Amino acid sequence: MLALPLVLALQGCDQINQALNKQQANGKAIGAACRHSGRALEDCYRRNPKIAKADIYAGWREMNEYMVSKKIDIVPPPPDAQMSKQDVDAPAASSFSEHGAEPKTEAKDAAAHDAKAAPKTEAH
Repeated sequence: MLALPLVLALQGCDQINQALNKQQANGKAIGAACRHSGRALEDCYRRNPKIAKADIYAGWREMNEYMVSKKIDIVPPPPDAQMSKQDVDAPAASSFSEHGAEPKTEAKDAAAHDAKAAPKTEAH
């Protein structure tokens, strides 16, 4: 009878350890990705405030050692897009047509503009 609660309690400990290890692995992966992309360590900290700095640093340091030993060049990330507050608040509204069925494209917008601008002729 006492064995069942003991087993359940020990399983709970394993789940806690797995969650902590997952967070640590996530931080190390973020740090490694930052180093591989050539980002400064401080930028990684600023971009990921919820991740432990020690985990980010550990991943960054491991990737740095690996890149130096294998003579791997950095892969620059794409430039950060400067988004306005309006873009953040309603990204879906600006990318879909009034019906919401298909994304707008410049070609469709241009075709619609040309159709409105063309003179209408009536056939008799």
